[in-house]
Amino acid sequence: MKQSSITTAPIQYFPLDALYLSDLNPRQEADPEGIDLLADSIAAVGLLQNLAGFADEAGKVGIVAGGRRLRALTRAFERHADLLDRRPELAEIPVRLTTDEATARAWASIENAAREDLHPADEIRAYGRMAEAGSDVPAIARVFAVTEAHVYRRLALAALPAPVLDALKAGEISLEAAKCFTVAQDEALALDILDRMRGQDVSAHRLKQLLQPKAIRATDRRAAYVGVDAYEGAGGPITRDLFGGEVFLGDADLLDRLFAEKLAMDAEAIGHGWKWVETSPDSWIEYEVTAKLDRIYRVEGDLTEEQAERYDELSELAEAGALDEEGQAELDTLETFARGDFTDAQREHAGLFIFVDSNGQLTVQAAYIRAEDREAAIAAEVLTGFAARSRDGGSGTEAAPKPAISNALRDDLNRVAKGARQHAALRDPELLIDLLAC
Repeated sequence: MKQSSITTAPIQYFPLDALYLSDLNPRQEADPEGIDLLADSIAAVGLLQNLAGFADEAGKVGIVAGGRRLRALTRAFERHADLLDRRPELAEIPVRLTTDEATARAWASIENAAREDLHPADEIRAYGRMAEAGSDVPAIARVFAVTEAHVYRRLALAALPAPVLDALKAGEISLEAAKCFTVAQDEALALDILDRMRGQDVSAHRLKQLLQPKAIRATDRRAAYVGVDAYEGAGGPITRDLFGGEVFLGDADLLDRLFAEKLAMDAEAIGHGWKWVETSPDSWIEYEVTAKLDRIYRVEGDLTEEQAERYDELSELAEAGALDEEGQAELDTLETFARGDFTDAQREHAGLFIFVDSNGQLTVQAAYIRAEDREAAIAAEVLTGFAARSRDGGSGTEAAPKPAISNALRDDLNRVAKGARQHAALRDPELLIDLLAC
């Protein structure tokens, strides 16, 4: 449509009940939550932009531009019974009116095609100015028709150094990159990194590493073991990433001290009754360390026939997802009994290794007998069988070596092997003839 065919039209005022959404309006659907936010904004600051409509033959006005504002006005009257007391000007709604359908269609198209959202940098600064003027977050949210969570995130960006926002406005960095700068604690470092990364595609993860080179993520095994609350309670500085949901710990020395103290306390509690306990700051125990020691194992509990049947029954229910809380407790008790435990005699001659694994979980690796304790362990029949003979060329007790697997597992493996042989015989009957001929 040519520009010359669009007629000019004055603004006129109508009661809300004289307005309706025209079929010419391209925005026939609207997000209810967004309409509620816009309604609160209108209640707070009034209607800042008039509507545009087409007068029909019945004297009503179909709104062709401003459909969201029309819905929000209706919603505002529903949500605020005193709206006219607060905003008396809303008794009459300003509408740029035309009786020319061609002009109405042009308005409907132009408003949406020419519409341009506020640049994020400008929006951020606008929020910041309102906050500096004394407006709280709910007030800012109402004015801009956004959620309070959105305002909090924008205000975090408003606190960035001006050059960062300037770079965002100039298109030298993305909004996602600007969000990363909120974790920076050193402005000079942040501005240096900004100059180095302008126009470059740097991942958010890498950018946060550059901005906080000494920071430790809360997912670090030491932080997971100590706990962020305990670290913060000890005076440790933290930085919370409002956008990525991450937490960064800033004092590595404090975290290491808290880690060592907690590991020592846990080792003291767990190691009670054992001859020795050794902790490691690493997330594993070197094989070269344990290879020089003799390993001993728990004394397994022997389930009675009745207990074994009950164990199988409960296990089947658990696999089927049909085990209730009481049944699970009974199954756990049977499993604990069957797994067994170390005896007091074993504890008197052996020790433990305790460390924190890569996931921050306290791990106990047990149990080992040191070379200097071997003879006493053999005499006490704590170290028996092959383990007792292997390091001294055959001396020591002649007790039977500890089975490598339990009887229950051996029976299961035998059944599997038998089934495999039967299956093979069914597939190739000549195998039976060959076996009989042997």
